[in-house]
Amino acid sequence: MVTTNYTREQAAQPVIALVERFGFDWETADDAPLPELDRRLQVRDTKNYAPTQKVGEIRAAMDRGEMLPPIVVTKDGHLIDGNTRVTAAIRAKRPTIHTIVLDVRYEDASDDERHRLWSLGAAFNARHGKGINRDELRRAVSEIGDDPTYSAVRIASLIGVTERVVQTLLHEKKARDRAEELGLHVNGSINAPRLGILGRQSAKLNDEPFKAIFALVEDTGMSVGEIRDLSKRVIDAKADDGALVEITQEREARKAQIATYRATGKAVPPVAAKVRQRIGFILGYEDNPQDMLEHNPALAADYRSSIERSIKVLQAVLDAQEG
Repeated sequence: MVTTNYTREQAAQPVIALVERFGFDWETADDAPLPELDRRLQVRDTKNYAPTQKVGEIRAAMDRGEMLPPIVVTKDGHLIDGNTRVTAAIRAKRPTIHTIVLDVRYEDASDDERHRLWSLGAAFNARHGKGINRDELRRAVSEIGDDPTYSAVRIASLIGVTERVVQTLLHEKKARDRAEELGLHVNGSINAPRLGILGRQSAKLNDEPFKAIFALVEDTGMSVGEIRDLSKRVIDAKADDGALVEITQEREARKAQIATYRATGKAVPPVAAKVRQRIGFILGYEDNPQDMLEHNPALAADYRSSIERSIKVLQAVLDAQEG
């Protein structure tokens, strides 16, 4: 943050480069009045605004006359970047601060301009020392993700995070938005990874199957792998009637799990569900069983014994299932 021995122009260069990358025109004000902190567009969690230690460090740097990067505001005074620096200036009783003023008014901005303003704020946060946490990034992606012209690749590139992280957050957003449209309220009953897989499968599910799976996940705390497995079976059912029968049968099979989850908050899936997942892994090698061979001679005998015992257990299960 502190740029010792830099000129004011040098301190501003990386800030201007990022502003221009987001397509904004700007002008500089060497001694602009301090903006109002309650008009900030940054995605920071409240607890991360202006950390005391950092404010003290920046205030000390100001007192020493060291150059700091300029803050960034819109033409109508909405703060995009610089909350900690403004707080330090207030405590140092400085009435003005070096500022980059964007050539856009937030109150009159188009949807595209607002998306770019929010993503610019997130990009600045991602590049600062503390970085940007998951909740803050989720907030930024939520603001930007409504615009279909912003792909996961583009958002990741602009903000400075990985595409995979952004794609995951977009899936979470898709699940939340779909649920709200269908009158389902996401109030923390389904965590982010589960929302992510629901969002990923959302486009392949009609409304009624989506609602039914959503409700079942809420009631059972099913794992991501279990949700993926159920979604595949529901999608393979094609028609909604068949899909809903599949979900109803799954709910019936998980009665004990639902009771335990409601009572303790811990998801304890049926043993059969765990077995299905493990068998699914094995069946992935159905066409290439040679890939499952153990080539370490020291382990081969135990490996063979384990397979033989497993076959006996599965044969016993099969006999009981048929009975």
